[in-house]
Amino acid sequence: MKKPIRIAIAEDHALVRQGMVALLKEEKDINLVFDVSDGSALLQQLKKNKVDVVLLDLEMPIVNGHQALRIIAERYSTVHVIIISMHYSDPFISECITMGAKGFLPKNCDFETVVDAIYAVHEQGYYFDDKISRSLLKKLEKDKEQGTTISGNPLTSREHQILELICNGKTNKIIAELLAISIRTVESHRKSISDKTNSHNIAGLVLYAVKNELYNL
Repeated sequence: MKKPIRIAIAEDHALVRQGMVALLKEEKDINLVFDVSDGSALLQQLKKNKVDVVLLDLEMPIVNGHQALRIIAERYSTVHVIIISMHYSDPFISECITMGAKGFLPKNCDFETVVDAIYAVHEQGYYFDDKISRSLLKKLEKDKEQGTTISGNPLTSREHQILELICNGKTNKIIAELLAISIRTVESHRKSISDKTNSHNIAGLVLYAVKNELYNL
Protein backbone atom coordinates (compact mmCIF):
# COMPACT_ATOMS: atom_id res chain seq x y z
CA MET A 1 0.00 0.00 0.00
CA LYS A 2 1.33 3.41 -1.01
CA LYS A 3 2.28 5.59 1.95
CA PRO A 4 0.70 9.06 2.04
CA ILE A 5 2.96 12.06 1.56
CA ARG A 6 3.54 13.74 4.92
CA ILE A 7 3.05 17.50 4.67
CA ALA A 8 3.78 20.49 6.88
CA ILE A 9 2.58 24.06 6.26
CA ALA A 10 4.31 27.21 7.51
CA GLU A 11 2.21 30.28 6.70
CA ASP A 12 1.53 33.30 8.91
CA HIS A 13 -1.72 34.39 7.23
CA ALA A 14 -4.39 32.44 9.10
CA LEU A 15 -6.98 32.45 6.31
CA VAL A 16 -4.49 31.26 3.70
CA ARG A 17 -3.16 28.56 6.02
CA GLN A 18 -6.61 27.38 7.04
CA GLY A 19 -7.69 27.23 3.41
CA MET A 20 -4.69 25.12 2.46
CA VAL A 21 -5.28 22.85 5.45
CA ALA A 22 -8.91 22.27 4.47
CA LEU A 23 -8.07 21.51 0.84
CA LEU A 24 -5.13 19.22 1.59
CA LYS A 25 -7.23 17.17 3.99
CA GLU A 26 -9.37 16.21 0.99
CA GLU A 27 -6.38 14.60 -0.75
CA LYS A 28 -6.33 10.88 0.12
CA ASP A 29 -2.62 10.43 -0.67
CA ILE A 30 -1.56 13.40 1.46
CA ASN A 31 -1.29 13.43 5.23
CA LEU A 32 -1.11 16.89 6.84
CA VAL A 33 1.15 16.37 9.87
CA PHE A 34 1.07 19.94 11.23
CA ASP A 35 0.63 23.60 10.31
CA VAL A 36 2.30 26.58 11.97
CA SER A 37 2.37 30.36 11.64
CA ASP A 38 6.10 31.09 11.95
CA GLY A 39 9.48 29.62 11.14
CA SER A 40 10.48 29.03 14.74
CA ALA A 41 7.45 26.82 15.36
CA LEU A 42 8.19 24.99 12.11
CA LEU A 43 11.72 24.13 13.21
CA GLN A 44 10.49 22.99 16.62
CA GLN A 45 7.88 20.72 15.03
CA LEU A 46 10.41 19.23 12.62
CA LYS A 47 12.42 18.03 15.61
CA LYS A 48 9.44 15.91 16.71
CA ASN A 49 7.66 15.02 13.46
CA LYS A 50 8.81 13.38 10.25
CA VAL A 51 7.56 15.06 7.09
CA ASP A 52 8.31 14.66 3.39
CA VAL A 53 7.32 18.09 2.07
CA VAL A 54 7.08 21.55 3.64
CA LEU A 55 5.00 24.32 2.09
CA LEU A 56 6.89 27.40 3.25
CA ASP A 57 6.00 31.09 3.16
CA LEU A 58 8.95 33.51 2.97
CA GLU A 59 7.60 36.35 5.07
CA MET A 60 6.96 35.08 8.59
CA PRO A 61 7.67 36.41 12.09
CA ILE A 62 10.42 35.27 14.49
CA VAL A 63 12.23 33.07 11.94
CA ASN A 64 11.47 34.00 8.34
CA GLY A 65 11.22 31.65 5.38
CA HIS A 66 14.75 32.25 4.14
CA GLN A 67 16.23 31.44 7.53
CA ALA A 68 14.02 28.37 7.94
CA LEU A 69 14.92 27.14 4.44
CA ARG A 70 18.64 27.44 5.15
CA ILE A 71 18.32 25.48 8.40
CA ILE A 72 16.13 22.78 6.86
CA ALA A 73 18.59 22.33 3.98
CA GLU A 74 21.42 21.88 6.48
CA ARG A 75 19.67 19.63 9.02
CA TYR A 76 16.93 17.74 7.17
CA SER A 77 18.24 16.49 3.84
CA THR A 78 15.19 14.30 3.16
CA VAL A 79 12.68 17.14 3.61
CA HIS A 80 11.62 18.80 0.35
CA VAL A 81 10.68 22.47 0.64
CA ILE A 82 8.26 24.23 -1.71
CA ILE A 83 8.27 28.00 -1.37
CA ILE A 84 4.89 29.71 -1.75
CA SER A 85 5.31 33.46 -1.95
CA MET A 86 3.91 36.71 -3.31
CA HIS A 87 7.45 37.53 -4.47
CA TYR A 88 7.37 35.40 -7.62
CA SER A 89 10.32 37.10 -9.30
CA ASP A 90 13.54 35.80 -10.85
CA PRO A 91 15.89 36.94 -8.04
CA PHE A 92 13.72 35.37 -5.31
CA ILE A 93 13.26 32.15 -7.26
CA SER A 94 16.92 31.62 -8.17
CA GLU A 95 18.03 32.50 -4.63
CA CYS A 96 15.64 30.05 -2.98
CA ILE A 97 16.33 27.22 -5.43
CA THR A 98 20.07 27.72 -4.94
CA MET A 99 19.54 27.64 -1.15
CA GLY A 100 17.83 24.26 -1.40
CA ALA A 101 14.14 24.79 -2.21
CA LYS A 102 12.78 22.06 -4.47
CA GLY A 103 9.99 24.19 -5.92
CA PHE A 104 8.62 27.74 -5.94
CA LEU A 105 4.97 28.76 -6.39
CA PRO A 106 3.16 32.12 -6.47
CA LYS A 107 0.51 32.61 -3.79
CA ASN A 108 -2.12 33.25 -6.45
CA CYS A 109 -1.66 29.83 -8.08
CA ASP A 110 -4.58 27.40 -8.07
CA PHE A 111 -4.76 24.51 -5.62
CA GLU A 112 -4.24 21.91 -8.36
CA THR A 113 -0.82 23.42 -9.05
CA VAL A 114 0.10 23.11 -5.38
CA VAL A 115 -0.89 19.44 -5.39
CA ASP A 116 1.04 18.81 -8.63
CA ALA A 117 4.12 20.42 -7.10
CA ILE A 118 3.82 18.29 -3.95
CA TYR A 119 3.69 15.07 -5.96
CA ALA A 120 6.53 16.22 -8.24
CA VAL A 121 9.00 17.05 -5.47
CA HIS A 122 8.11 13.89 -3.57
CA GLU A 123 8.52 11.60 -6.58
CA GLN A 124 11.12 13.42 -8.68
CA GLY A 125 12.98 15.59 -6.17
CA TYR A 126 11.99 18.96 -7.61
CA TYR A 127 9.26 20.97 -9.33
CA PHE A 128 10.51 23.21 -12.15
CA ASP A 129 7.84 25.03 -14.15
CA ASP A 130 8.67 27.35 -17.07
CA LYS A 131 9.11 30.36 -14.78
CA ILE A 132 11.62 28.57 -12.55
CA SER A 133 13.52 27.23 -15.56
CA ARG A 134 13.79 30.74 -17.03
CA SER A 135 15.00 32.09 -13.69
CA LEU A 136 17.70 29.44 -13.46
CA LEU A 137 18.79 30.09 -17.03
CA LYS A 138 19.05 33.82 -16.28
CA LYS A 139 21.23 32.97 -13.31
CA LEU A 140 23.45 30.90 -15.59
CA GLU A 141 23.80 33.80 -18.01
CA LYS A 142 24.68 36.13 -15.14
CA ASP A 143 27.29 33.65 -13.90
CA LYS A 144 28.82 33.52 -17.37
CA GLU A 145 28.99 37.32 -17.55
CA GLN A 146 30.69 37.39 -14.16
CA GLY A 147 33.11 34.67 -15.18
CA THR A 148 31.86 32.11 -12.66
CA THR A 149 30.92 29.37 -15.12
CA ILE A 150 32.56 26.08 -14.25
CA SER A 151 35.39 25.23 -16.64
CA GLY A 152 36.15 21.66 -17.56
CA ASN A 153 34.16 18.61 -16.55
CA PRO A 154 35.69 16.21 -14.01
CA LEU A 155 32.91 13.59 -14.18
CA THR A 156 33.38 10.07 -15.51
CA SER A 157 31.13 8.70 -18.26
CA ARG A 158 29.11 6.74 -15.69
CA GLU A 159 28.69 9.88 -13.59
CA HIS A 160 27.49 11.69 -16.73
CA GLN A 161 24.80 9.05 -17.13
CA ILE A 162 23.70 9.27 -13.52
CA LEU A 163 23.71 13.08 -13.51
CA GLU A 164 21.44 13.16 -16.56
CA LEU A 165 19.05 10.69 -14.94
CA ILE A 166 19.03 12.78 -11.74
CA CYS A 167 18.18 15.88 -13.78
CA ASN A 168 15.33 13.94 -15.35
CA GLY A 169 13.90 13.29 -11.90
CA LYS A 170 14.86 9.62 -11.51
CA THR A 171 15.21 8.24 -8.00
CA ASN A 172 18.20 6.18 -6.85
CA LYS A 173 16.12 3.01 -7.11
CA ILE A 174 15.06 3.71 -10.69
CA ILE A 175 18.62 4.69 -11.68
CA ALA A 176 19.91 1.43 -10.24
CA GLU A 177 17.34 -0.54 -12.23
CA LEU A 178 18.04 1.34 -15.47
CA LEU A 179 21.81 0.92 -15.21
CA ALA A 180 21.71 -2.58 -13.68
CA ILE A 181 23.76 -1.57 -10.66
CA SER A 182 23.06 -1.58 -6.93
CA ILE A 183 21.40 1.31 -5.10
CA ARG A 184 24.52 1.58 -2.94
CA THR A 185 26.62 2.07 -6.09
CA VAL A 186 24.25 4.81 -7.25
CA GLU A 187 24.55 6.50 -3.86
CA SER A 188 28.34 6.30 -4.10
CA HIS A 189 28.28 7.88 -7.56
CA ARG A 190 25.92 10.62 -6.38
CA LYS A 191 28.25 11.49 -3.52
CA SER A 192 31.17 11.62 -5.94
CA ILE A 193 29.19 13.86 -8.31
CA SER A 194 28.21 16.19 -5.47
CA ASP A 195 31.80 16.37 -4.20
CA LYS A 196 33.29 17.02 -7.65
CA THR A 197 30.73 19.67 -8.58
CA ASN A 198 30.35 21.18 -5.10
CA SER A 199 26.60 20.77 -5.55
CA HIS A 200 24.63 19.51 -2.58
CA ASN A 201 21.06 19.72 -3.85
CA ILE A 202 19.12 19.02 -7.05
CA ALA A 203 19.20 22.66 -8.17
CA GLY A 204 22.97 22.77 -7.86
CA LEU A 205 23.35 19.60 -9.90
CA VAL A 206 21.00 20.87 -12.59
CA LEU A 207 22.88 24.18 -12.77
CA TYR A 208 26.17 22.33 -13.11
CA ALA A 209 24.78 20.06 -15.83
CA VAL A 210 23.39 23.00 -17.83
CA LYS A 211 26.60 25.03 -17.45
CA ASN A 212 28.62 22.13 -18.82
CA GLU A 213 26.09 21.36 -21.59
CA LEU A 214 25.32 17.96 -20.11
CA TYR A 215 21.59 18.68 -19.80
CA ASN A 216 19.05 21.11 -21.26
CA LEU A 217 16.26 22.56 -19.12
